[in-house]
Amino acid sequence: MAKMMILDYPPEHKAMHMDWSKDYIENYLVPFNRLSHIRPEAVMGIQRESIQRSIKFSSEKPVLVMRGLLEGSLISNEELEEYKEQFSNLHITELKNSGHDVRSTEKSKIYKIIKEFVE
Repeated sequence: MAKMMILDYPPEHKAMHMDWSKDYIENYLVPFNRLSHIRPEAVMGIQRESIQRSIKFSSEKPVLVMRGLLEGSLISNEELEEYKEQFSNLHITELKNSGHDVRSTEKSKIYKIIKEFVE
């Protein structure tokens, strides 16, 4: 691995609560016409097989963390501090007009940030 990018996710894999799949399907996939992207059976499988796990390791390689600053962002200030402890060559980009869905709200800015990071 030469470089790593993290897009608004904390350093963990969350166990999805029992109602998550139903809520995700009924309040996101169906109303936003996203069923062609992922089948409901796959969403139910994600929920069923999800396990709470910490994802922690150290690296001296360049790591870019991009997080939204609005409500809905999945990286808290405490979790950002965890990233700072894990990665000695950490680059942080905070997106003021985004929550979690930074790819939709600040798409062109994200592409520019990624391009600069990988060059």
